[in-house]
Amino acid sequence: MNRSRYVTRHLDEIDREIIAALNDNGRMTIRDISEKIGLSSPSIKERILKLEDAGAIKGYTINVNPEVFGLAVAAHVRMRAIPGQVQRLAQLLNDTPEVVEADRVTGEDCFLAKVIVSDVQHLETVIDRFVPFSSTDTAIIQSSTVPRRLPKL
Repeated sequence: MNRSRYVTRHLDEIDREIIAALNDNGRMTIRDISEKIGLSSPSIKERILKLEDAGAIKGYTINVNPEVFGLAVAAHVRMRAIPGQVQRLAQLLNDTPEVVEADRVTGEDCFLAKVIVSDVQHLETVIDRFVPFSSTDTAIIQSSTVPRRLPKL
């Protein structure tokens, strides 16, 4: 519920700085953000509440290294659904825990999914789940040139 009407105006530079600070460290305290930006703690807290209320900040999260958990292989899998199987494929993507992201896309493919698994054999097992409903094309990720980041706000 947007009680603040905050979403009706454009984000200003201070809002962007708050979002960038929280993106760098979601556990940053109001006081630390206040010192970094140069506004009072009550002002920062009020802005954060308005940003949350407007839906600009949807949540707070952590960044986990999958390799620590034995998940050393990441891959992008493009999928082209067999006619009539788009909804089934979407549900299967959602129900597969190894799929950490999936987007419905335009073009020849229907979905682009990111899969994280322990090894290539595990990747093959995961891909085989989708074969009855789609054709697939897989690219193993060697390294991340640009890690996940905020778009320019």
